Amino acid sequence: MSIKKIGILGAGRAGTALARAAASSGIDVNIAGSRPPRMMKYHLAQYAPKAVAVSAEDVANDVELVVLMVPQEELDEVDPDILSGSLLVDATNRWQDEPLPQWFEDSLSRGLSSSEAVAERFAQARLVKALNHISHWDLDADTVAKATSQRALGTASNNAQDAKVVASLIEQLGFFPVILSSLAEGKHLEPGGEIFNEVLGVDELTRRLTGKIGR
Repeated sequence: MSIKKIGILGAGRAGTALARAAASSGIDVNIAGSRPPRMMKYHLAQYAPKAVAVSAEDVANDVELVVLMVPQEELDEVDPDILSGSLLVDATNRWQDEPLPQWFEDSLSRGLSSSEAVAERFAQARLVKALNHISHWDLDADTVAKATSQRALGTASNNAQDAKVVASLIEQLGFFPVILSSLAEGKHLEPGGEIFNEVLGVDELTRRLTGKIGR
C-alpha cells in the first residue's frame, strides 16, 4: 500500500515538520492552519514549501487520511463535521498543564485515554493514534539519519485495516510501525510513557510495552 496524499490539520512546528517529511517521501500534502490559506503563503514558503495551503473545511478533500496536529487545548475550534468519514490520525498529546476543553476533561475523568476522548469528539471519523511520540526534529530528520536509527513508531486503533493504512504512512516516512491492539492502548504512546520520545527499534519498543498492554 502506498499513500499518495494526506491532509494535515495544524500548521505549527509539528504540522510543518510532517509536511516536509511527507514531501520528501513523495507524498502530496494539503495543510490547514488557524489562518486563511492566502495568509499562509509566506509561512509555508519558509517551513513547508511543497505543501498546499487549504481551509480547514477542505483539508480532508481528496486525501487518504488527515493528521490532527492541533494543540489539545484548541480542539474546540475544530468542527468535527469537516472530518466526517475521514481516517483521522490523532498526533496530539496530553500535557498536564494544558487547560483542556470540558468535554475532554469529562472523558478523561471516565478513565478514557486521550485518543479515546478525541475519538468520541470526532465520532464520525475513524481514529488512529500515531505520530505523537516522536519530536518534530526527529520526524523531519534526513533519510540517512532515519535509516541509521531504525526507529519504530507505535500506532493504535480499533480497526485493523485503518491501522495498516497508517502503518504504511509510517513506513513511507522512513520508520518501522508497531501496531497496538486497540485505540485504548494508545495511552502507552502518551507523554510520560515508556516509549515517549525514545529512539527505539521494533524489538525494544515491543519489549518495553510487553506486560503493559491491557492494563
